[in-house]
Amino acid sequence: MKKASYFPPLKSLRLRHVVVDVFLMGASLWLSLYLRLGGGVFLYTDNFLFYLPIFIFVRLVFFYLLNIYNFIWRYVSARDAFRLAKAVGISSVFLLSISFLISGRFGFLPRTVYFIDALLLLILMMGARLLRRLLYEAHQDAGTENRGRRVIVYGAGVVGKNLATQLKSPGSGFELLGFLDDDKEKHGLNLDGMRVWGGIEALETLLEEMQVNEVFLAGPMDPKVLREIVQITSRKNIRPQVVKGVSSSAVDTTIRRISLGDLLNREPVQVDATPLRELFQGKKVLITGAGGSIGSEITRQVLGFDPGRLLILDHSEFNLFEIDREVRISSQNFDKVVPLLVDVKDTASLTSIFKKYSPDIVIHAAAYKHVHLVEANPYSAILNNIEGTKNLLDLCLVHDVQNFILISTDKAVNPVGVMGATKRVCELLTTLASVRSGKSYCSVRFGNVLGSSGSLIPTLQKQIQAGGPVTVTHKDMTRFFMLIPEAVLLVLKAATISSPGDINILKMGDSVKILDIAKNLIALHGKTEEEIPIVFTGTRPGEKLFEELYIRGDELKTEHPDILTLPNGDSELNLHNPNEFKKLEAKIAEMIAAAHKSDEQALKGLNDLIKSNLAIGGTLNRV
Repeated sequence: MKKASYFPPLKSLRLRHVVVDVFLMGASLWLSLYLRLGGGVFLYTDNFLFYLPIFIFVRLVFFYLLNIYNFIWRYVSARDAFRLAKAVGISSVFLLSISFLISGRFGFLPRTVYFIDALLLLILMMGARLLRRLLYEAHQDAGTENRGRRVIVYGAGVVGKNLATQLKSPGSGFELLGFLDDDKEKHGLNLDGMRVWGGIEALETLLEEMQVNEVFLAGPMDPKVLREIVQITSRKNIRPQVVKGVSSSAVDTTIRRISLGDLLNREPVQVDATPLRELFQGKKVLITGAGGSIGSEITRQVLGFDPGRLLILDHSEFNLFEIDREVRISSQNFDKVVPLLVDVKDTASLTSIFKKYSPDIVIHAAAYKHVHLVEANPYSAILNNIEGTKNLLDLCLVHDVQNFILISTDKAVNPVGVMGATKRVCELLTTLASVRSGKSYCSVRFGNVLGSSGSLIPTLQKQIQAGGPVTVTHKDMTRFFMLIPEAVLLVLKAATISSPGDINILKMGDSVKILDIAKNLIALHGKTEEEIPIVFTGTRPGEKLFEELYIRGDELKTEHPDILTLPNGDSELNLHNPNEFKKLEAKIAEMIAAAHKSDEQALKGLNDLIKSNLAIGGTLNRV
């Protein structure tokens, strides 16, 4: 790790430290002459007075250049002693060289005095610093009950300054040791009476020498720097904490543990809420899979736009109970929320729901999504994902539903597994229903979200908490990631700008290596890779090393920078040809019928649909 190498500005030097050192330099030079000459020292008084300012000036210059004044005396360490010895030695050699040039004209000091002075000065200066540390530790030991956790604040801005005021207040439980900041102009300066030690290059040194217990991150930070901070602090078993919303009042302080979302550091999504409110306000909205990770967040956000009635549907009793309880408390209107314990494959129950409530908008998030489970149970996936979507779309057409939004996935692009293939067929069904009705039915495709139930991140966290090992499929495997709230917000926004039949694609930023995520999670748990080993297990059926969000690469931009669109769902079918439409319907019906019988013809039919209806066809690994 690169150590701090900046030169502190002259105005930041602590005058009392310099004054003490100047006194010690004078005392050391006089004592050195006395040790060399005994009583004859007084014969060299004039020479001593002439050389003393030169000694002081040269040493101070070298001490400044070699960073002797950028550490706190009460935390002096063996590393500081070595640095001090280096500065004294180099400055002594320089002084000895000068003496050869000027001694003939201005008098001289005995050469041995230079060596005695170097050794004596080092002892005196190091002694003074060590005495300061001993006095400090004695004072701390005398008031152990008042000692707090040692803190470094990364970020010497407004948030950092306000936080420092709170940390230094009596009874805070913390001892502020200083600041770090990425702005090099601040290095060496004082903020609220505390030194800004440097940037990321100084962190490891401070953690080691000052026995730091906590690192607070104040203000916005570059994700690369954030990841490096996490890696450095994890080696000292320190988990950084993020500080936001700090004012001069302790009541306003928000301090939390750093999360994986902070390390990905996507720019916050900005969406104009007016069109969303116009779409949902007063409407009857049916959300399928409402108890899942995506569905529950859709439920929360739609509720915020004041729908007339919120129909939340899920086939998991527990999941439905949890989201129903939450939104009933939030809405303060129990009649607005209707929980529906129904399976989307149950046509009779769905029909009853549509007849009774006549939804205006359907958001379809229910799906089997876990790749390895779907690969092991392909017929169930075909029935749940494809037949369930078809059931909903057929009822939407019959009951004149104005808006239908399908939650899709990046795995639908060039699918190699059953999960992606079924979702691709769902996209196609949505486009066909839209063409058939002329209504605003669309699909929204995005990648992985952080923290969804049973997904990568919670799985890795459980492995870390259990003591490891952490299993990663392949060292080069990458995935797109997005926070659930921002993904849902963009899904709802896409519904307001989509044309009938479109596939809307959320821009997910850069793909992220799963291996990097595993390493960051280990560090966030305060562990090292030696404590929690990483094991590579190899790819499973239906998995890709990398995911794609786009098929052709010529997707159209929309009014929102984070949403792209594929007009008419990117199908090669002539969507307006009734004969092709009927052929496609027949193929899907045959596939569903075969899936009901667990007949392998269902998988062959699925593969045929994928190959014939993509601009760039995929082929399932298993067929």
